[in-house]
Amino acid sequence: MKNKIYIKHWLALKPQHYSSNTDFYYLKVANKINSNINTNPNTYSFLNEFLSKDDQLVFSCFLTCYFEDIISGINLWKTFKSCYKKFYNKNLPFYNTNETYIDDEINFEDVAFLTWYFLNTIQDNHFFSPHNDFILITAKLTMQILEEEYEYAPENKTLKKLYEFENKDGDFYISRALLQFVFFESYLFYTDIKYRMDLEILEIIENNKQENESPETVMSFIRESTEYFTFNANSALLGLNAKNWVENLLDNSHTNQKDIASISEKITGLFLYKKQDTHSVYIEYIASGMLFEMTKKSFDHCSELEEDDILFIGLVKYKDEWWFSGNFSISEFNADIILDQKNSADERSKVNFLNDYKEVQDILNKQEKAFLEYNGGTPIAYMNSEKVKDFVNRFMDYYNHSLKLSTKEKKEAKQHTKSDGYFGPDDSFENFNSEDAQAIVFFNPKNGVEIYFDIINAFPDKKNSFFNQESEDDIMHLLISQNYSTELVYYFINNFKDKLSFFKKEPYKSYLNDIDFLLRFWKKEQYHTKSSIVLTGKNY
Repeated sequence: MKNKIYIKHWLALKPQHYSSNTDFYYLKVANKINSNINTNPNTYSFLNEFLSKDDQLVFSCFLTCYFEDIISGINLWKTFKSCYKKFYNKNLPFYNTNETYIDDEINFEDVAFLTWYFLNTIQDNHFFSPHNDFILITAKLTMQILEEEYEYAPENKTLKKLYEFENKDGDFYISRALLQFVFFESYLFYTDIKYRMDLEILEIIENNKQENESPETVMSFIRESTEYFTFNANSALLGLNAKNWVENLLDNSHTNQKDIASISEKITGLFLYKKQDTHSVYIEYIASGMLFEMTKKSFDHCSELEEDDILFIGLVKYKDEWWFSGNFSISEFNADIILDQKNSADERSKVNFLNDYKEVQDILNKQEKAFLEYNGGTPIAYMNSEKVKDFVNRFMDYYNHSLKLSTKEKKEAKQHTKSDGYFGPDDSFENFNSEDAQAIVFFNPKNGVEIYFDIINAFPDKKNSFFNQESEDDIMHLLISQNYSTELVYYFINNFKDKLSFFKKEPYKSYLNDIDFLLRFWKKEQYHTKSSIVLTGKNY
C-alpha cells in the first residue's frame, strides 16, 4: 500500500538505535492522520501537487511526533513556545490564541503552525502562507484524530529518558553529543537542520566521487559539515543554534545548563604552534595574531608539534577553555601562507566575535556619522553599478579625513597595520560586473557599507531615480533571500511599507504582524548580522 506508513517511516524521525514499546501505538495514530488527510477532497490534491509520497508519510509522522511530545513531556515543543514567548510575548506566530488554547495540551493552532513550518522547510520552491486553506483544513482533520486519542495515548518513557541529560564530569564531548542529538535526531528539526545537513553531505559524497578522493578525505569533509551544523548553523525556527536550543530545553536548575550556555561558535582555520606546558597548547590564529590556549584534555598529538608548525584545526570554547573539535592537520611553516592569511578579511572576521564589541561599534558609529554626512543624511544610495567603486572609495576618503588624524597618528596607524602584516584586502571591485544592474549602497550600522543588486524596484524612494514600478518579485527577494541584511529589510519596511501596495493586500499585509519571526525563519544564518570590520595592530 503506497499510502501506508510503516515502522521504518516512523523511526526515521527518531534517534538512532532507538525503539520503544509505544512505537506501534503512535504509528497507528500517524496512519489515521495520513488517511484523514489523503481521503479529504480539500487536501488530497494539494498534497499530491506539492509533496512527494514519501514526504506525505513523513508529514503525518511529524504531526504525530508533536502529539507524542505533548503526551510524554519531552518538551521540544514547549521549549519552542517558551523561547517564542520570550521574544514576542505571545503564544504563537500568525494565529490568535484565545481561552480555548491550553498550554501543555494539544491545540488546533499548534498543528496549524507545525503544518506551515513543515511545508516551508521540506521544500523551498514555494512559500506557503500560514492562512493557506490546506493548512487550516489539515489542522482540523488532524485534531479530530488527536482529540479521539488524547485520553488513551501512552507516555513514551524511553524517548523521554533520552532527553534527561546528565554530564557529571562536565565533559565537552558529552555536551557536544547532546547538541548533535537535539539538532540532528529530534522531530522538530528533521525537515530543517537534518534535511539541510543531509543534502550537504550527499553533495560532498557526489562531488568527491567525481574527484576520486580517498574515503578518509571524504569523511573529513563530512566531519567538518557536521561540526558546522553543530556549532555555527541556525535553525529556521527563531534563528537559534543548537547551543541555544539545548540551553532552553534544560531546566534553569539543571546542573549542566551553564556549561551548555558557555559553548562558543566554532573557529576553524590556520594557526601557528607556539609552545605547550603541562595543561595547554598555545597556538596563534594566523590571520589576526590572536593567541589561543587549547586544553590538552582535547588533543592527543602534542608530541608531534614543532614551533611555528602550521595547524589546520577547529576550536570551541567551553567552560572558559578552548577545546579541539573536528579535524586537524599539521604542515611546515610557509611564509606565503602566513601572508595570505593575514591579508584575508574573511579569515580575520572568523574571530570578530571575540573582539571588544564596544571598540568595533565605536568605529561603526563614526563611519555611520560620516556616511550620513557624505550622502545627504540618508543611509542608502542608488546608482548605476559602474559608479559604485568610485562612490565607496570617495566615502572612505571622506571618512578617513573626518577622523582628523595628525600626521604622526596617520604614520603610527600605517606602522601598526604594516607590523600586523595586513596590507588591505584584494581589490574588492576586481571582479565587479558593472554592466548588469543598478546598485543600492546601504550603510548598515552593524556592519558598515553593503552593496546590493536586483531589488531596485522594491524602493519607491524619491532619491531612487531608477524606480520604474513596484515589483513584488523584488520585494519578496529582499525579504526572503539570505543575501540581504536584516537591517536593510527593516530600513525598507520602516520607510516604505506605507508607499507600497504589496503591504496593503493579503497575505503580505499580515506578514508585518510577525515580520521579525519571518525574517529569522527566512534568513536563518544571516539574521544576526556579524561585523566584517578588520581590526589591525592589536596586541593579543
